[in-house]
Amino acid sequence: CHLDHLTGEELGTALEQLAAAADVLDVLWLPGTGKKNRPAGLLRVLCRPADTENVARAVLRHTHTLGLRRQLLQRLVLPRRATTCACGGASLPAKEYELEGRMYVRPEADAVARQAATLGLGAPALRFGRK
Repeated sequence: CHLDHLTGEELGTALEQLAAAADVLDVLWLPGTGKKNRPAGLLRVLCRPADTENVARAVLRHTHTLGLRRQLLQRLVLPRRATTCACGGASLPAKEYELEGRMYVRPEADAVARQAATLGLGAPALRFGRK
């Protein structure tokens, strides 16, 4: 939906509540300009088809928008498996996946953030490394 009627605090609360909802897979807010040059934005909330009604009610509850546009999308997912990888001097939970014949390992973002905090660093420092 497009939103142009919430205060910044209300929008922030709505995004937090929707992101925390069990049936919601992802939430995206894209700011823009709406009718009559009002500050507005696009709210996109992803869920599984079976959860559409629950998630639609949550969007309505937390935004009081007067209407929703719904789409059924297809998703391409790379096969992956849980693993661990060395990062910042620790073994962190990660995902291993194959793309174009090459294997990649990506540490979980929450684990990287925790390890960075433990080391007193920002998360990018663990990805970029040092000489």
